[in-house]
Amino acid sequence: MKNLITLSIHNRWVFAVLFVLIGLFGYYSWKQLAIDAYPDIADVTVDVVTQVTGLAAEEMEQLIAIPLERELNGLPGLVTMRSGNNFGISTITLVFEDGVDDYWARQRVLERLSAVDLPFDASPELGPLTSPTGEIYRYIIESSTHDLRELTDLNYWVIIPALRQITGVADVSNFGGITTQYQVEINPRKLEQYDLSLGDVIEKIEQNNANAGGSMIDRGDLSYVIRGVGMVRNLSDLGRIVVKTEKGVPIFLSDIGNLKYGVLERKGILGFTDKNVDHSESVEGIVQMLRGENPSEVLEKIHAKVDELNNRTLPKGVTIRPFMDRTDLVNSTLNTVSHTLSFGILLAVFVLIVFLGSWRGAIIVATTIPLSLLIAFILMHLTNIPANLLSIGAIDFGIIIEGSIITMETILKKRENNPNDALEPQSIIERVAEVARPVFFSTIIIITAYLPLFAFERIERKLFTPMAFTLGFALLAALSVALLLIPGLTYTAYRKPQKTYKNRWFEKITALYNKHTVAILEKPKRIFMAIALILLGSGILSYTVGKDFLPNLDEGSLWLQVQLPPGITLDKAKEMADTLRSHIIHYDEISYVMTQTGRDDPGTEPFSKSHVECSIGLIPYGNWKGGKRKDDLIRELKADIEMLPGYTVSFSQPILDMVMDQMAGSHSDLSIKVFGNDIKETRRVVEDIQRVVSSVHGAHDLLITQEPPAPQLVVNVDRDRVAMYGLNVADVAELIEVAIGGKAVSQVFIDDRVYDITCRYEEESRNTPEKIGNLMLTSSSGAKIPLSQVAEVKLTRGASSISREMNRRYIDLSLNLRGRDLTSFLKEAKTRIENEVEYDHETISIEWGGQFENQSRAYTRLGMIVPLALAIMFILLFIAFGRLRQAALIMGIIPLALLGGMLALNIRGMSLNVSSAVGFIALFGVSIQNGVIIFSRINNLRNRGMELKEAVVNGSRHVFRPVIMTATVAVVGLLPASMSTNIGSDVQRPLATVIVYGLLFATIATIYIMPTLYYIVENHWGKEVKNGE
Repeated sequence: MKNLITLSIHNRWVFAVLFVLIGLFGYYSWKQLAIDAYPDIADVTVDVVTQVTGLAAEEMEQLIAIPLERELNGLPGLVTMRSGNNFGISTITLVFEDGVDDYWARQRVLERLSAVDLPFDASPELGPLTSPTGEIYRYIIESSTHDLRELTDLNYWVIIPALRQITGVADVSNFGGITTQYQVEINPRKLEQYDLSLGDVIEKIEQNNANAGGSMIDRGDLSYVIRGVGMVRNLSDLGRIVVKTEKGVPIFLSDIGNLKYGVLERKGILGFTDKNVDHSESVEGIVQMLRGENPSEVLEKIHAKVDELNNRTLPKGVTIRPFMDRTDLVNSTLNTVSHTLSFGILLAVFVLIVFLGSWRGAIIVATTIPLSLLIAFILMHLTNIPANLLSIGAIDFGIIIEGSIITMETILKKRENNPNDALEPQSIIERVAEVARPVFFSTIIIITAYLPLFAFERIERKLFTPMAFTLGFALLAALSVALLLIPGLTYTAYRKPQKTYKNRWFEKITALYNKHTVAILEKPKRIFMAIALILLGSGILSYTVGKDFLPNLDEGSLWLQVQLPPGITLDKAKEMADTLRSHIIHYDEISYVMTQTGRDDPGTEPFSKSHVECSIGLIPYGNWKGGKRKDDLIRELKADIEMLPGYTVSFSQPILDMVMDQMAGSHSDLSIKVFGNDIKETRRVVEDIQRVVSSVHGAHDLLITQEPPAPQLVVNVDRDRVAMYGLNVADVAELIEVAIGGKAVSQVFIDDRVYDITCRYEEESRNTPEKIGNLMLTSSSGAKIPLSQVAEVKLTRGASSISREMNRRYIDLSLNLRGRDLTSFLKEAKTRIENEVEYDHETISIEWGGQFENQSRAYTRLGMIVPLALAIMFILLFIAFGRLRQAALIMGIIPLALLGGMLALNIRGMSLNVSSAVGFIALFGVSIQNGVIIFSRINNLRNRGMELKEAVVNGSRHVFRPVIMTATVAVVGLLPASMSTNIGSDVQRPLATVIVYGLLFATIATIYIMPTLYYIVENHWGKEVKNGE
């Protein structure tokens, strides 16, 4: 190491140029990094979506979900499998282990699906390869010249295809609007009159809508392609289809029913309101990014394509208006991080100038921060680690800059002691070599302290492992700067004779500290009383502090899950959604309100007409009046909405909502899953749990995810009567599916657009149970039999949705926590549920999901890896000092450093979570680093023959300035982050709070307690330190 330092000082300008070039490459690497607000924390998942028009939830479960689940069981790497079964749709979500390749997982799923033969010609399809964080852009289409049908056509056939051309876009879906169909509404009496069956009509439509090819013919020197053109092009063509001929007279399709340009039966309605417009109905597009792509690059392409569509492609008067753009969140987050970092750097430079009295020295040390970050960017680019709030927002200046402070300070002290002599390179090399070893080992020890972050799994791994890599890269970069660049720059700045700044006030503080050290060493055992008080305080505060998994990651917006009364019509649901928007938009802090009522027209959203998803945009927090916070707004909104009859609401955020839905199958922080086959009894237990948990402090937004039973019209087929009349159950099924429900029987192709031809009975003949019972079936003999003769038609109630996990039915109670930590809430809630809810433990089981599951998994992993990390740190300290007792003493600083951080968390009402735990790791790192520096200096003095007590006093005094300087830089540099409340500050704030306030106590403990313990132990067990320790 000494040879390397010699090389760096003698070739200091070469190294300076080298670091400049590295910095330039670091800037280039920063530009290439994938930039997002938060990391993609989604598991490797595959969604299997199966649609069968008209099937109720029970049939979707029994006929679709269960056969698919049986075939998908045991997939390699499968962690969990959940399915949601609703009217007409079954969605199975498969979650795989970390490290499984997305395309490999999808291929394995496709192989299993190919072996399943489902009824109704059902064909399961895979969802797009995206993630819960993949919804990066939402827009509505506005126009004063085009109606809703025209806007929907433009979205389907112009805008969505254009956006799907963008590399990195996985899918673009439509919500709301009116989907055009060519509809044939048949008069059942006409069928009887002309002796036709429904099957006859469908067959004729299919046979009379086709083109044909007839090879080619030669005529002279030309060859002609033969085309038979018989495709339906318009309603007139459709109406001229001959369905039967009686005595030479054709009976056309238009003779037996009404043909019209209709709309697909609407499953959902999109509403949008802001301060200027109120669209009761609109058309929305949702852009999903391909998993693993760079969000900033994809968004840039989306913006360019939208500009092209608005300015050149779309008709005049039609505009794409984005209302949810991930760019806004990314910019807000980056602004928060860059503001706190830049402001922190300026404060750090100011502190260095105050301590050193020289702007040159301060600038030299401060170069460590940008260079370390730029080198870290290079390594992030090479290892494909994205830049986001967690990977770059948790960097601690104190740890990064300490090595450079110590290196520069040891040269500066040489100059201060010899102001009139020129500094010789060899003497500088000797001084730097003395501190290089402790600086190197302390840096490696700090990196080791971050080892537990590499042990996490699933969401916590994706959140914090990139942070550990980035911090490790920055520390290695800082070490290289401290040992290879700082010595040469400092030597250049101070080699000539010069007077140095005398910091009188700090000299007085140093003298006072030296006096205290001497006094303590006179009666050193008194320090044990202080240690006992610190340990007692740390223990009490550690017990009383709240414990959570993650801090609330603010996205700067709100996402509401709203449940309306079950079984209501879509028109009634639309009316209630309009009322909801009109109530919410009046808040000054809200910029827009969007409601998605029901599901999208393709039917891929597993919601009923009684469900509303609501997106709420917020103006920048800096424009909020009266110090109002987001939590205050949520409380006001909740109270306002609860005054409206028929609304049950749960609050979340867009990204968090989708992540929690994928992870736990619910849209909230916590979920309580009650497993049981009897839906009625299971719901009874869930409702009892809801009643109990709602009275537990901290529980908010309690919502049973599965909707209550909804009204159903059931047609129970009597097989004996069906057989007696010469019918088949399939005849009854066709009547229900086509005549009542409506079915696409063919298609119309117009240019690049495709429209369905649907066939069903006129609404007048099927709008009551009695009329449905009077619909006619045609037997094999041609006899007409009313449906009521072979089946019972009745009104009843049935399951709206059925959820399953790992082949078991369950009903889920979701809830959010506000104003209370996770651990204490769980303890109380579990106890009360066990004592107050009665259920059969053999047939019903209760499991907790969401953040509880993540916390339990993280704590289990930490329980294994933390002791290993501590053992490695101890071994490194033993290698550095060669004495077990000194290594153990330095490790002893860890419990002593707890007090300040725990006190700060308790006072500020924060919880102990993974973010604050990372702050404690940094705090322990700085404390251990200071301990290494102090012990190394004392050992060096003893190696020169100095007596023990004198060495402790002088060594402590020598390192007092760099230790205090490092702590002050860290405290001041992170102070803005600890106080910030902007978007993106949620992860930084608890981490910075622990470091800022923890260091105030930990530094005092280090400079007073560690030298004293060193003296006590060495005075008792070792009288001398061998050379080289």
